Order: sequence, then C-alpha cells, then structure tokens
Amino acid sequence: MAVSVQATGARSVNRWWYVVTGFLTLLFGTSTVNVLFNVLGKSMADEFGWERSVISNGFSIETILTGVSIVVLGILVDRYGPKWPSVPMTLAFGIGLMLMSVVPNSQLVFYLLCALIGAGAGAVNPVAHATVVSAWFVQRRGLALGVLMAGLGACGVLMPYLANWVFGQVGWRSTFLVIGAICTVIPTAVYLLVTKMPANHEAERLAARKLGAVAGQSLISIARTSRQFWLLSMAIFLVSTATFGLMSQVVPMTTDKGIDRGIAITALSVLSLASIAARLLTGYLLDRVFAPFIGSVIFALCGVGVALLISGSTSGVLIGGAVLVGLALGAEGDLAAYMSSRYFPKHSYGRVLGFVYFLFAMGSAFGIFLLGQVYAVTGSYAASMVPIVGMVIVAIVCLLAMGPYRFGLGHETAVAEAPTDPSAPVEQPSEVAGGR
Repeated sequence: MAVSVQATGARSVNRWWYVVTGFLTLLFGTSTVNVLFNVLGKSMADEFGWERSVISNGFSIETILTGVSIVVLGILVDRYGPKWPSVPMTLAFGIGLMLMSVVPNSQLVFYLLCALIGAGAGAVNPVAHATVVSAWFVQRRGLALGVLMAGLGACGVLMPYLANWVFGQVGWRSTFLVIGAICTVIPTAVYLLVTKMPANHEAERLAARKLGAVAGQSLISIARTSRQFWLLSMAIFLVSTATFGLMSQVVPMTTDKGIDRGIAITALSVLSLASIAARLLTGYLLDRVFAPFIGSVIFALCGVGVALLISGSTSGVLIGGAVLVGLALGAEGDLAAYMSSRYFPKHSYGRVLGFVYFLFAMGSAFGIFLLGQVYAVTGSYAASMVPIVGMVIVAIVCLLAMGPYRFGLGHETAVAEAPTDPSAPVEQPSEVAGGR
C-alpha cells in the first residue's frame, strides 16, 4: 500500500485513513433509515393504530429532505471545508433517530422527526467524504472512492441483522435509541477527529475567502456552461430510477410469479451483495479505463438485468437479473464521484457532487413511485419494462456524449476539449502533496 504523507508539523497522515473512517460513516449512515423503517415500521404502526402508508409517507419526507441536505452540504463543504458543516448535520441525523424512541401517537410529530433526520442525512451520505478522498488521492483515486462507497452497500447488508437482533432484545423504541446513538457517535467522531482536506487545498480555499470570494465556479455557472454537468446528472437520475425502483419491488415482483418468498429474499440479498462487489470493481477499473466506457458497459448489463427481473419466471433467471441490476446499483455512485473530479473544477467538487446525488435520491424516489403506479394501473410489473429499459439506454447515451476528461488527476492542468477520441491519453499533472 502506497503511503502519501501530508506534513502537519511533526505529524504524518496516511491518506487511506480518510477512506476507512469515511467507510465507517457510511456504514452507519443514511441507509440505516431505510433498514429501521423496514424492520420497525410494522411494530410502530400496530402500536399506534396507523396505516402502513403513514410509515412510507414519513420515509418519503425523509428522502426528499435528504436530497435537499445533500445539495446544501455540497455548497457548504466547498465554502467552509468538510468538518464544521457536517458535524451539526450528523448530530441532527442521529438525535432524530434517537428521538423516534420516544415518539408519541402523533403523526405530525413523527413526520417532523422524519424531516429532522432527512435534514441531517446529507452528512452521512458520500458527498463530504468523497470530496476529502478525491482531494487526497491522485493515483488510485478510483479504488479509494470504491472502498469508501462500499460502506453504503455494507450498511444495507449488515444493518438489517443488527437492527433485527436489537429489536428482538429490547423492542422497537429501544432499537431506535441504540442504533441512533451509534449513528450519532461514530460519524460525529470521524468528522471531529479525522476528517480534513490537504493543506494546499485548504490554503487555496482560505485565500479565496480572504478576497471575499469562493474558490471554484458556482453551481449556477457550471450549470449554464457545462453540458457534461447535465449529461452526468441525467445519467445518474435515470439509472437510479431503474435500480432503486426495482430494488424496492424485488420481493413482491418475485412472489407474484408464484416463486417462493425465500427465493425472493435471496434475490434481494444477492442484489445488495453485488452492489458491494461492483463498488470495489468499478473503483479499480476507474484508475485504468475511461469512466464513461465503464459506465456504459455496466448500465447495458443493468438493462439486461431489468428485463430478466421483470420477465423471468425461474429462480436462476431472477437471481441473475438481481446480480446485473446490483452491479449498476453499486457502480453509479463510484462513477458520479470519480467523474465529478475529472470534469469539474476541484473547488466546485462538493457542490457538483451534491447536486448529482440530489438527483440520485430523487431518481430513487421516482423509481419507487413509477413501479407502484404501473402495478396499480395494470396489476402487473410487466408494463414497466419498456420505460425502465428505455431510461437505461438514454443514460448510456448521456455517458457516451460526455467527451474526454476536462481535468487531469491533480486538476492543475485543464485538458483541451478538442479531441474527439475519448480514449485519448490525458495529460498527467505533477504530483501534489497527498497524491502519491
């Protein structure tokens, strides 16, 4: 393992420490909410006499606020650095979960707590840590981002078992308290004690602030002048619609075909595990292959997986489809984080990635809504195949239209956009502190 050192007095820092601690934040991050509402939601609704839709409505509120908080955090990270904007948000997220343990029989209070959790969830999404990791890594940036993003998948695999075990011991209220406490302490400690940017990056940010400006381009300026901004945003939105939409319906989609529920659960677990493997594989490949090519291949496989999941009627076909959709589910986060670092100014990274992840969250919500509406109208998921596969195809076209990277790995030298061959070599910058 190569060690890159940033001098800070007598202290040296291994750059991989930022990857590992970021992984821990995501392991106890935003995916926890989905798990807890799935594991504990029925018990909550039964105790209060609520319809199940109350829980799902609360989750929708949380999801929308999460998207907003991601955008806000991205802007604040570029302006103030990753630590101080993130700490109050992690506290809001964790404390909101803990307060669920004392929620009264009031839907209004429940919805307000969901809003509080969502308002803080931006800090336990990848944006802040991806900004840090991208700044510290020049070489092996793709692999580092892949390991970081694997925390999201690991949460989806491990948290259900932890939450279910705690629930069996102490009930739903204390489960919110225990898991919420973990989700408060670990991410907050990571931001306070570990997270920081390289010294040269911070010096540039502070120099801009002394001049009354913000380093990098504004989000509005980038949106007005960069076609890559909209192409990447559209690709991520469309693919998240397909992947998360299908993920939310794997169990009912499978059991509706008369296939055993155990097979359906297995397919869902395989999808989650495939997403973890995809994050690591994609991260490795991003250091070696042009990112839009990687994304196009994986998204094409996702389109095949969509067709297999929706039309398949045997366990082998369904599990194969789950693997292919899981690859895209894991890869899209890596692609968004890496491509943001190669197409946009480094001091605009947080705000760009924040907006892209906002659309990622909105695409997830839209996918769930779309499949629900198709089923409500037709009584089947079959009619959703054409629009979902169509979205995947459009996403592939968007990636292939991105063109060559605009920036080298260190962002010092802009790469001319004139070449039309996306596989053409990119001028490599000299190494910077924190980049070896």
